[in-house]
Amino acid sequence: MRWTTAGPVGVVAVLAGLTPFTTAGQASAQEGGAYGHGHRTHVVRPGHSIQAAVDRARPGDTIKLLRGTYDGGVLVNKRLTIRGAGEKTVLRPGGIDHCAAVKRAGTGICVIGRPGHPVKGVTIEDLTVRKFAKNGVFGQFTDRLTVERVLAADNGEYGISEFNSTRGRFAHNWALNNGDEAGFYVGDIANAHGTVVTGNRSTGNAIGLLVRHARNVKAWRNELVGNCVGVALVDDGQKGGQGNTKVWKNNVSKNNRECAAHEEVPPLGGTGVLFFGGDHNLIEKNVVKDNRGRLPYSGGIVLFRGTPPLNRPARDNLILLNVVRGNAPFDLVDNSGSRTNRFRRNLCRTSNPAGLC
Repeated sequence: MRWTTAGPVGVVAVLAGLTPFTTAGQASAQEGGAYGHGHRTHVVRPGHSIQAAVDRARPGDTIKLLRGTYDGGVLVNKRLTIRGAGEKTVLRPGGIDHCAAVKRAGTGICVIGRPGHPVKGVTIEDLTVRKFAKNGVFGQFTDRLTVERVLAADNGEYGISEFNSTRGRFAHNWALNNGDEAGFYVGDIANAHGTVVTGNRSTGNAIGLLVRHARNVKAWRNELVGNCVGVALVDDGQKGGQGNTKVWKNNVSKNNRECAAHEEVPPLGGTGVLFFGGDHNLIEKNVVKDNRGRLPYSGGIVLFRGTPPLNRPARDNLILLNVVRGNAPFDLVDNSGSRTNRFRRNLCRTSNPAGLC
């Protein structure tokens, strides 16, 4: 996890949301309707090049993918919608990796802008990105990147992520078994301007949801189950820190996988919500249950100092009205280096120090 750089029932529930639609019979069609802007739909059939359609498209166009298998490594640098036909539209490695041209080799779909010139309004929906060496869907220097009803599975690092980006929306996706990093990631931005992470499922990852060096992120009604850590809020020492993030009404349970030390990250496992530093965050009305481990960071909701070199305290955070039960070694842990964190009206039994429940 590069802090310093940029069950069967669950399957049915998530994939049921990836609803196929009627296929089109022509390669490119004019869209009219109520919008009347002349945007086109480019239909790409299995085995044909998504990148060719992206290159041919004008800003505002839609790339429509039918059921079947396609080569990934698709680079997007203009406002487009890429829409599949549900979970049976699958991008996997093969052919030319166009993301390598922007130093993001091993990525299914990379949406890449430039500092001060973000790619705006890209939407990716109703498809699967699977078995890429690095990332499923990766955004950098984007604004209003939307990823919905996407299954990101068995990728080597991140499932669905945005770096240096604002106003993103990750909704109703599933991140499954994505190697060394996080199922969902928001980071490396002083102000994410309300990036939304909602209605997702994340399981089998190192971290279910990672918010690192970012402010103003909102995460609610996610299922973060069966990872090494459910949610991690991380101040890695960069200017501005991490904070002003609201995490509420999530199920953060049974995150009991074990992850070995990785680069500068210590071993992780058995943690529901983990703070490495961070300030003015709100953790409210979550269910944080049965996260159990024997590591220093294990437990239900656990506050530690930020990472080296600054090791800034976790401060001015509010942990409110959470159900925190059955976690080990403790439901609540405050090893934050600060006395400004508030634990209020949580339903829990054990804490370190005593008296937080």
